[in-house]
Amino acid sequence: GINAEYGEFQTFQHYFKRINLSEMATNQEGVNNVYENVFPRLWRNLCGDYINFGYFASDCNNLIEANEYMLRWLIKKMSITSNSKVLEIGCGRGAYAINISKQTGCPFVGVDILPRFIEEGQLLLEKEGVQDKGKIIIGDMTKLSDVLDGEKFTHILCLGCLFYIHDSLDSFFAGLKTFCEPEAWIAIQDFSRTVEVDLIRPVMKHWRTEGETVETNSYIKKILDAGYSLQYYNNDNNDFALRSINAVTKAGEELVKKGDLPPELFTFNILRDAMESGKIIYNTFIVKA
Repeated sequence: GINAEYGEFQTFQHYFKRINLSEMATNQEGVNNVYENVFPRLWRNLCGDYINFGYFASDCNNLIEANEYMLRWLIKKMSITSNSKVLEIGCGRGAYAINISKQTGCPFVGVDILPRFIEEGQLLLEKEGVQDKGKIIIGDMTKLSDVLDGEKFTHILCLGCLFYIHDSLDSFFAGLKTFCEPEAWIAIQDFSRTVEVDLIRPVMKHWRTEGETVETNSYIKKILDAGYSLQYYNNDNNDFALRSINAVTKAGEELVKKGDLPPELFTFNILRDAMESGKIIYNTFIVKA
């Protein structure tokens, strides 16, 4: 089993090495509470089993519906069938991989670094009746070979997790090919910047990242230089992403008002402002190996 004492807090500290405790709270217990209780509750209330912006179409009423819309869109856009094999990287509870499997019958693997999410993912796959189709495992997305043991996939999802590793995107994209079947589909949702990096450092502080956020055209070039072909691109700020970030920000601000979340720890308004001004954009890329 998973060592519960290792916990989310230590995993974040070990994996990202980007958390400045003095900036986040006055004591470890307070930070631990945020990552173990407050943020998971915020996302659970907003998105159910998902931890993602989803696709907040005009006919969606909330982020749960937005994620369900995104799920259907991915299945159709990437032609996922029962003959596919899906890998979800940075999967959280694995809601996308699990529900794609439930709808199509395909096998899957979900990988995440946080023990809490792995435990919740195990419960979710049993709840959805797909425990014979796949697994949710703990692993570092920069060291996938440690946990995937040569497995190959027809479809790979990287939905809102790669902004933590912008300083190693080149090696990540190169290494990802190891796990791709010929002509594998890859879906990437990630942030990028449109201005000089110094102008978005408050956003990087919000993310608790040290690796500099990549500029949009440079991001696309990294994908192409790694040998992938770009099948689809969208600047989601022009579409659904602003509705999503505003929903998250509003819910977090309500927690702050109730005293459930220290205001200095809830900084989604910084990301929202950067997205509304166009300094940060949220992108969807669909590529083929």
